[in-house]
Amino acid sequence: MSEEERIKIIIPVEEEPAMKAERIPSTPRNVARDTGLKAAAVAKVAAEKAWKSETGRKAAKKLQEVSDRGIRYVGTRMADTAEQQAKQTAAAMQERLRDTDWQEEAKTGLVGGLKWISDQVSDLAQRVGTDEPQEKSPTDIDQSSQE
Repeated sequence: MSEEERIKIIIPVEEEPAMKAERIPSTPRNVARDTGLKAAAVAKVAAEKAWKSETGRKAAKKLQEVSDRGIRYVGTRMADTAEQQAKQTAAAMQERLRDTDWQEEAKTGLVGGLKWISDQVSDLAQRVGTDEPQEKSPTDIDQSSQE
């Protein structure tokens, strides 16, 4: 066997079937890849053992508790913020209602309505005052059909 050809040995993980040794040319890339694969396999086994251990279960339980507390805290803060905003909006509306001059608002609305009525009466007076025949309005047609 030459120095450039090395034998690749794969250590089977518990669930993987044993593999046969292969001859792979020895290059820096292959050596780095093999080393990385071996390190990953060892890390995987160590992580699985830690996860299945009592300490791993305790850590997972503690992490879940911390996560649950964080979620509850964020939910509470969001609810408090929404409640505070609703109170501020209600207070602003009450202040606006108190500050509104309802007498002036009523006058403005009344003036607008009277102007509209005045315009309508003026238009009617112009149509009646002319000698030209006018088209019948829908209300005139309804009244003539009832007679």
